[in-house]
Amino acid sequence: MFHSIKSKFLALCLSSLCVLGLAVGAVSLTALTRATSREEVDNMNRTAELYCSELDLKLVQTEDVVSFAATGLVSGASAGTGALWDGERRARFTAGLDRILRDTLLSLPEARAYYTYYAEELTGGAADGVWYVREDEHSPFRQRQWYKASEFLPENGQELTLYTKSAETGHGHWVEPYYSIAQGKMLISYVMPVYRDGTFLGLVGVDLDFGEILRSLERRPVYETGYAFLADGTGKTHYHIDAPQGVPEDHLGAKLVDKDVSHGATSDTDALGRYRIDGTTYDIATCSLRNGLELLVMAPTHEVQAEARAATLQLVAILIFCLLLFAAITLVLTQRLTRHLQALSSAAREIAHGNLDVKIHAESDDEVGKLAGVLQHTVDSLKETLARLHRLTFNDGLTGILNRLGIDRALENWHAQAQGTPAVLISLDLDDFKFVNDLLGHAAGDEALRALARRLHDFFGRTALVARNGGDEFTVLLPATTAAQAERLLSELTQTPQHYLYGGVERSFTLSIGYVSYPDQAESLRDLTRYADAALYATKLKGKNGFSRYTAEQEQVDRAKLSFSLRDISQNLPGAIIVCSVADGKLLYANDEAFRLLDCTDADDFAAYTQKDVVRILYPGDRTETIASVRSQTSKGEARQAYVRCRVRTKEGAVRYVLAFARKRASAYYGEVYYIVMVEEKEPA
Repeated sequence: MFHSIKSKFLALCLSSLCVLGLAVGAVSLTALTRATSREEVDNMNRTAELYCSELDLKLVQTEDVVSFAATGLVSGASAGTGALWDGERRARFTAGLDRILRDTLLSLPEARAYYTYYAEELTGGAADGVWYVREDEHSPFRQRQWYKASEFLPENGQELTLYTKSAETGHGHWVEPYYSIAQGKMLISYVMPVYRDGTFLGLVGVDLDFGEILRSLERRPVYETGYAFLADGTGKTHYHIDAPQGVPEDHLGAKLVDKDVSHGATSDTDALGRYRIDGTTYDIATCSLRNGLELLVMAPTHEVQAEARAATLQLVAILIFCLLLFAAITLVLTQRLTRHLQALSSAAREIAHGNLDVKIHAESDDEVGKLAGVLQHTVDSLKETLARLHRLTFNDGLTGILNRLGIDRALENWHAQAQGTPAVLISLDLDDFKFVNDLLGHAAGDEALRALARRLHDFFGRTALVARNGGDEFTVLLPATTAAQAERLLSELTQTPQHYLYGGVERSFTLSIGYVSYPDQAESLRDLTRYADAALYATKLKGKNGFSRYTAEQEQVDRAKLSFSLRDISQNLPGAIIVCSVADGKLLYANDEAFRLLDCTDADDFAAYTQKDVVRILYPGDRTETIASVRSQTSKGEARQAYVRCRVRTKEGAVRYVLAFARKRASAYYGEVYYIVMVEEKEPA
């Protein structure tokens, strides 16, 4: 059935699109369901929180008014004398307090009454107080008959009224909804007892129209047919505008279907409950008010989920449209792809056979054309990578000049074409390079190597082959150069020390060089390399810092002599060897015996203890005298040396006696330095 590339590709694309569409659709629907479910919960909770905050604002305003009045009552009582207040003063205070309460509560539409009851102790035994009531928000407050405050105290013995709880607790208290016979309506009240120094002064309270609060909630929109209502703190009693006295939560036959419609996607406090009432499911969000009541927002589930259903249908329609569109595009692309696949196949075979010069022409801007462009870019990148690998293989990563492999190949190419033309092969290295690394660190050594590579390249010119064999060893080939010409060049090169900059300080080093001439001294590459190496070691045996031409006698040199380096000798002498700067006492070198003398484990431990200052080695009581003695002795005579007995203090705090021999000499690297040898002695008797 599928014999051609076109049919196979078309079948593959269409089946892949179907599978992809189903997978994307399933994932998208799942994600959309979760997202919309969360959005539904958030919308319901936001609605509940908005209405709750508005109602809480009214409750806070009520509490503030009562608290202000209570504060005024305490202040007024504090100003009294004798019977605390006389009637005239109390009347003036009551009138002022009445104006304040009246003016403040006029801005609170639900306020229906406010009252202040004075304790008999405050009035000198006389019954006094105020109680103002209004019918609705448009009516003025009118005074009603008042009662003694003592009637509401627990110790009165009478049946406790709705205000008694506040008197008992000693702080403000919201009274649960109740029906007031005097006012003929459902109210909620905030009552606050007033005390001064433990003495009961009276009560201050405000009544709010509970029915008006329920009506305002009923007017609030919740989707299309939803509504808001109140419940007590347990949620068992519901308050509706049609039943302000409260009805049981199951009065409509409500049955709990799901206590968390998000199934854990939200916190317990944000979870929506789902109930079934008369065959219709409702989602309910709950929010707590500051007076202990609960505000509930309820809407039919199909209204809450209407946006989710619309989004789901829209997503399904988009997926179907995309599948059809992708199928049509696949048909068109299949026609175009098959025209260029053969060309790409031919180019791939050329690349597989190692032909990286192939040119792949992108005849279109579609995926196949882009594939052709990417393949061409890959081939070009591969060519560049191979060239870069070639450079990394034959060039030194630190200096950029040829490495050992590079110079070997370059010498082979030169030797194949030399045909007896005079040339000189040079082998050289940095003198005492190990001291640069040991004293200044490998970063300084690297900078010295880079500086030398630049110097050799600039000095010998572009025709010379300059390479770093490894470490501090370099090789230079001077083609078309005689031995006499090379000697003049090397004489000029070694007349002055080489320089490099490290740590903002210019430092110097010298070179040891050996060279051999072609073809009069050697013809093969093996002999040229060996003879140049022998000449280099001959220079080192003569004291370094110079150059030597190969002679046959140099082959007989016992190189074992060079195995005794300064480090070998210094580490095995029976004494502590220390080198320091004359100018500032900075420590430049110390051997293992010096570490042992001061109870240090290694060079880092030694440097940390001495802070690279030679003075810190000396016992504090001997420092001034010892330094003065050494400076005095080394400033006299040609020997410029000193003998001194002194004490040193170790890292562990021990004091040891030493005989020190110091000699002052000039160093090409560090100026004047002290070479010091210390031998431990027994403590004097």
